[in-house]
Amino acid sequence: DLDPKLLDYLTGRYHPNISNEEADQAKYLSIARGGNFNNCGNATRRMNNPTKEQSYLVLALLDEKLQPIPGASAAVRPFQALMPSFCIERWNSDPFQDYQIIAARSTKGNEKKDQLFMIASDTLSVIFAIDIRRVPSATNDASGWKTKLKGAAVNMIAADEHESDQFYGEGLQVRFMDETVPSDKNKYCEVILMHNIMDGRKNYHIFDDGRGPNEDGTINTYMEIRPYGIRSHRKVNFYADRFHNFHDWQLVPNGTIGEHRIRDRSDITENHSRGGDPKVQWDHPFPRLEGDVRGTACCIDLAWSKNETVKVGISHQVTPERGYVSNFYAFETKTSKFWNVAISGSFCLGSMAEHDVNAETQIFPSADKRKLHIGNETYNCPTITFASGLVEYEADPNYAVLSYGVNDCYSRSIVISKNRIREFLTVKVGLVHAVQ
Repeated sequence: DLDPKLLDYLTGRYHPNISNEEADQAKYLSIARGGNFNNCGNATRRMNNPTKEQSYLVLALLDEKLQPIPGASAAVRPFQALMPSFCIERWNSDPFQDYQIIAARSTKGNEKKDQLFMIASDTLSVIFAIDIRRVPSATNDASGWKTKLKGAAVNMIAADEHESDQFYGEGLQVRFMDETVPSDKNKYCEVILMHNIMDGRKNYHIFDDGRGPNEDGTINTYMEIRPYGIRSHRKVNFYADRFHNFHDWQLVPNGTIGEHRIRDRSDITENHSRGGDPKVQWDHPFPRLEGDVRGTACCIDLAWSKNETVKVGISHQVTPERGYVSNFYAFETKTSKFWNVAISGSFCLGSMAEHDVNAETQIFPSADKRKLHIGNETYNCPTITFASGLVEYEADPNYAVLSYGVNDCYSRSIVISKNRIREFLTVKVGLVHAVQ
């Protein structure tokens, strides 16, 4: 459902020096976070570390086997590329952490998604319009880029020592909105971020209701706030003539941001039903999980009945031992309530296997030693698995690609049958599952 122009920028088909054969190789865009801090090793932990943090949006084009295409990757530090230098000097920690790239419809009457947006989350989630295109080699030339953004691209070739750690890689060029500083230059750095805030906290997802265009040529789009346990969402907007500066576009039209950087919540729809959420498909053997149910990755379409297709996402919760378990959930789009129709029981995701492609390149020797402990039981899964991607499998619509991080050390992608997902959502079985 991507606009052909946007698709050509991503694959490189627009460029005379990138052949159609090379463009045809690109099937997926991989999004990850890289940086000098993580929880994989004690020496690089984020908390109480006096070193200045650097967090990178890492992008790579993947082929049909989910493998990186040589010469088509990039790592850009959005905080440095977007924010004024005085903000970077002032803050020791980087406010941009967990990244998502989404495509959205921004042109009325066009049913295809024609603009990319970057979501970055830490203690709050912010969103910025972004352009990404494939180039044959590193360049600082942004000419010929015809989108709703304007201005220079992030320099792939550092112009001076201040840019030396802003961008790494080759083959993918990135640019953001041209004017990120509000007109009142006396405002603090926090206020600059608040102009593009989604809301406090994180793990939000964007989805369409799939009901076709309205009379004005728009398609309804929503931000999922909580997947279940009082499911909640709000309507959001991506339609704009341009994305040059803060005043060109509002994610939540006429929305306001109050104390503690939280949006006014009067526009949020919460699902309160007398019967509550559907019962999970199997019981878990551990004590009450900590914290709210959070969305993790969303959404793919799944045939549910003869005349109905539902959307499926993955949620997560944290065990008392600080391990992560996941659930599939499915919701309908026939009504504006988006009621949940099924929730799987809890499951954990497996470690890298010897037969995984490029398993031999794993450089963290202790990544898989931290197993999931729940009560008195130990499961053959890593302590932390966070599913950050769930997309359609390009080679076969009956399958999906599930991508997740393992113990903050490496990422893994598996191809899973939609029939298997449907089984998790409909078949009552016993205790916790492991997905290998």
